[in-house]
Amino acid sequence: MSLCHRAEAAGAARRATAVVLADWQLADDAAEAVVLVVSELVTNAVEHGQPPLTLLLRHPSGHGHSGVRIEVSDGGPASRPGAWASSCDADERGRGLGIVEALASSHGFRAQPHRTTYWAALPSS
Repeated sequence: MSLCHRAEAAGAARRATAVVLADWQLADDAAEAVVLVVSELVTNAVEHGQPPLTLLLRHPSGHGHSGVRIEVSDGGPASRPGAWASSCDADERGRGLGIVEALASSHGFRAQPHRTTYWAALPSS
């Protein structure tokens, strides 16, 4: 899913994710965790990355596969923080990746020229 590189992207991503997770019939607690992680990763991409912004959700099935994989890609690091991050004191921001770490079974990033992808894997139950 392509997202506009604006603050509203997090809300659009949450709504789209909720629809997909309902279609996958994900348990409510697991769905809430996935939506929160999507929101945090998209917000970080808007505040600290360049366009374009994309969201990918995967729900692999089969032997040894369960859970949801989230990938949020941006156009690489921005030269300066976004409007929200710039307007906050240091103690008012910076909790997003801690939330991701607490909810995800694993997470990380891949950096390529002109593209950074942050990913997280969460259990589906």
